[in-house]
Amino acid sequence: MVKTIAVPIDFRVDSLNALRLALNTIHTGKVNVVLIYAQTPLDSITDLLFYSPSEVISSLKSKEFEAAISIIKNRYESLLNHISIELFQGFGMRSVHNFLEVHKIDEVFFFKNYTLQPPKKGFDPVPLLKKSGVSYQEVGTEMEDFSRETKALNTLFNDLVIEIANH
Repeated sequence: MVKTIAVPIDFRVDSLNALRLALNTIHTGKVNVVLIYAQTPLDSITDLLFYSPSEVISSLKSKEFEAAISIIKNRYESLLNHISIELFQGFGMRSVHNFLEVHKIDEVFFFKNYTLQPPKKGFDPVPLLKKSGVSYQEVGTEMEDFSRETKALNTLFNDLVIEIANH
């Protein structure tokens, strides 16, 4: 059976540490991953007419962020079934419940020692997700874990850059 987990992100490489730590806690089966970016709902008809979730996601992804996801995919290849980035727009619990149901989220993972820093139109969905009733885990409980995991992800990223440069 495939389990679906979710991890809130802000499109910074550091926000992916929660995913890495979450994947380290899963030892059997395949996992679908939904990376959640929360954005304030659109209120302009013009904005709605030209709205494209894929364009929003593309505009927020940096090369470093994409490289970090590639590293995670390669490192956890035997565990990962699929990774997607999904936009959440809403403030109420009904919106949260609908999002979790549509994406069939079994569990949400948060990085305890990292506060999301979303761009201008984004917001931190963690308080809403915690109140939603979905099963969740906070990973990275000690500050030195945060430092060690950040260094580990940065090392993986730097190794990739060196490998690309050598080819």
